[in-house]
Amino acid sequence: MSTSRTDAHKVFADLYRKTRSPEHQQKIDEVIQKSNDIFIRIDLMKKVDEEFEQKKKEESGKKPEEEDRSSKSSQSSSASSKAAPKPVKRQQDAGAGLGFLANLFGGNANITKFAKETGTVEVGFLGRNSKIAPSVERLFKALKEDQIISTLQALRLAESQGWRHWRPLVYNVVLNFNKFFNNFISLDSLFIDEISPEIFLNRSLKMQMYYARHLSRNDARDIILGHVPELVKKDEKLSVKLPSIISGLNYGLNLENGRPKLTDAIRAFYVVSNKKVITWDEILDSLNVPPINETKFQGSPDITKEVETTLIKLSDDILTRMNKKEELHGLRQRYFKIDDNGKISFDFLNGVVDDYFAHHMPENMNSAAFKSSYKGMPHKLIHILLRDFQSCYTPLLEGMVKIGTKNHNRDVLVIQPGLFKAEIEEINNLLRQLDAFNKKYPSFQYTFSNFNQNTSGGSVEDQITVNLLRLLSEASAFMGKFAEKINVLVENHLLAKDYETKGQLNERVLASKEKVIEEVKVLHRFIPYYDSTMVSGNRLNGKTLEYVFVDMAQLLFNYAVIYKDKFTVNKLTAHRKLDSELSALKAEYERLSGKTFDDPQNRFSSSEEQ
Repeated sequence: MSTSRTDAHKVFADLYRKTRSPEHQQKIDEVIQKSNDIFIRIDLMKKVDEEFEQKKKEESGKKPEEEDRSSKSSQSSSASSKAAPKPVKRQQDAGAGLGFLANLFGGNANITKFAKETGTVEVGFLGRNSKIAPSVERLFKALKEDQIISTLQALRLAESQGWRHWRPLVYNVVLNFNKFFNNFISLDSLFIDEISPEIFLNRSLKMQMYYARHLSRNDARDIILGHVPELVKKDEKLSVKLPSIISGLNYGLNLENGRPKLTDAIRAFYVVSNKKVITWDEILDSLNVPPINETKFQGSPDITKEVETTLIKLSDDILTRMNKKEELHGLRQRYFKIDDNGKISFDFLNGVVDDYFAHHMPENMNSAAFKSSYKGMPHKLIHILLRDFQSCYTPLLEGMVKIGTKNHNRDVLVIQPGLFKAEIEEINNLLRQLDAFNKKYPSFQYTFSNFNQNTSGGSVEDQITVNLLRLLSEASAFMGKFAEKINVLVENHLLAKDYETKGQLNERVLASKEKVIEEVKVLHRFIPYYDSTMVSGNRLNGKTLEYVFVDMAQLLFNYAVIYKDKFTVNKLTAHRKLDSELSALKAEYERLSGKTFDDPQNRFSSSEEQ
């Protein structure tokens, strides 16, 4: 029974090593998990093979799928003659001593010398009747079953998942080694019966080509051992087999370091078949195998399709972030005054406060000290800012405004009444709460230094401060959202102007120059009467409507930042995160494509093209 089971393990190993498609091999891996009994496993594998055999196309004599045309033509001539490539270059025979006698009686001194140096050929008397030495067979049969299976599983994992982590060169080097290893271990079955060198050379042609390509890279060993084990460690099931996998990889990578070398073993079959010494360079010339591709993944069609799909998604993600970055750049440039150190200047507040005091405060309070006091306290300043906005900008948002000159003007409707009803009501609501707070606590001293400390994580126990912070937070969030809405109208207007400059306007957009704004959504349209000047009793007198809308958005955005609206502050600093994300996405794109990302539409020539 033990002998029978030993034989069964050999049968199992031979069956498992058969060359199969990925789908076929996956099915094999699945069925052998259904039982631990070696005989049942063999029956299950045979049944799967029988099912797939009906679908399988004839593949004998075909060359590896990724070979180029030149190598295909070389392969076809070899396959059609039913013989392995026969190098035409002849070796000069040495003729002295035994060599002279050997040549005289039909032997070859060079073969005898090759046999002695490599240990791959046994020669008869006077160098005649050469045959393959047993050491060659041992080279193909040295690996144990568990080493073979675990190494195959690791290389299969590399083939299916390696492209997600590696550059094309690394993936293609590992993929080539995977194909070599599969073909190499499948050849041990040829030694069960004594076969002719010609049969071996034909059956081993793929192995020779993959091995030749493998040896063409001096860095192949470092690439494989530097990447495959790391990938295996990420796989929960395979990671426990890592010692066996590394030993299997090392065996395949050290085939040129022992005696006999695999290249010498391959040469031995050519020597015996051709009855003359063939060099490895001659074999390389006849195989004519193209080098490993360094820039494009050479996996199966399924893998290359996944790579292409991933690149398309990466391109979309990159363009989306580039668009967003450009939009934020425009917003920062248009609405904020930022110095070289990234600090925002709020100098504009002086003009707003001066104008408000001039129009709404008693003359005895119109002093620099009084203004400074108001600007230094968050609850006092915000009251002025909201009152100013209410008096200067609300008329434009809720009804008719005068445009033209003081003596020649007319009333026009710019915004559909009710479009900003909610925002106007919220301003009134906030002002009522601030009035109530300031009347209840007229002597409450609370500075921006206190505000910055409290909003930076400092604990707040005073209930008056807690109530004020809640009110200021509500106001800042409102102003940030309000600014976003006004900005949409400004962006739409700038886009329409840009299209007009390029001569790309249609009649509908052209008509919007005098059409009331009825909705807030992204589209191409002008601010009505944007180049006309306003007639009013405040600082907006003589300003164009275009200026007024930009000014309105600018004030609201800055107010939101002053009072630390998280959404607006994050928007201002989002370019840092976007830069980091873009850097990672572009690096991934470059890894997969082998080239740097280039915006195909070159769409970001201006910050106004949002």
